[in-house]
Order: sequence, then structure tokens, then C-alpha cells
Amino acid sequence: MRIENMYSNDNQSIAVKWRWRKEGDVTNMPRALYNTGYNWLGSDRYVEDGSFLRFKYLTLNYSIAPNLIKRFGLTDLRFYLTLNNLALWTNYSGVDPEVGYAATASDPFRIGYDTSKTPRSKDGTFGVTIGF
Repeated sequence: MRIENMYSNDNQSIAVKWRWRKEGDVTNMPRALYNTGYNWLGSDRYVEDGSFLRFKYLTLNYSIAPNLIKRFGLTDLRFYLTLNNLALWTNYSGVDPEVGYAATASDPFRIGYDTSKTPRSKDGTFGVTIGF
């Protein structure tokens, strides 16, 4: 919702190009209004299937056999690689279907409110464990 409001200085969804402009336009995007809150008034337009499949973590470990490292004075030699946020499969139109839980005691209607502006970063870690 926030990436379609058109009155912030944030990145906007490409969907803002499909806004209603004149009589006869056929679209499910409302007309853009420059006033606080009017561009995301309650509507079922923002309700959609948020099902997804995420490949979130992958860790690979490789241990060198003790008989190969003993001659170097080592008891353990392991290599590992951890990768995060590898892939996401979804038909969700927003950035990430795993939206924040933004409800507060004063505003319980924001549960599942999508405030995502950037996708989750993909990252990795490589490491070595050495035992003497």
C-alpha cells in the first residue's frame, strides 16, 4: 500500500501508472489524490493471496579427514558456507509477502499492512574452523 500512495518521496510501484485518470478508464487503481491518506482508503484492492515458498537458509559444511590434517598439527579443519534469502516463489504483487506486523494498541487495523519498500538482501558467509 505504501508504495502506491504517491505523496511520499519513496520508490513507487509500477502500478501507479495504471491509476484512474478520466471517464471511461477501466482500472482497479483509484484516482491519485494529493492529500494525506486518500490514496489508500479502505478497499479490497489491497487484499490478495500472500502464499509463498521461500528458500531462506542454506548451510554447507565440509570437514577434512583427520588423517590428512594430522601432519600439519591440526585436529580439525572445516569449511562452511551459509547463504540467506536465496529464492522466493510467489504471485504476491508487493515486494515481500512476509510483511511486518505493524499493529499497535492504538491502531489494530494495521496487522498485515505492507510497508516493504526494498526486498530482503541476499547474503552469504564463508568460514573456516581450525582445531589445534
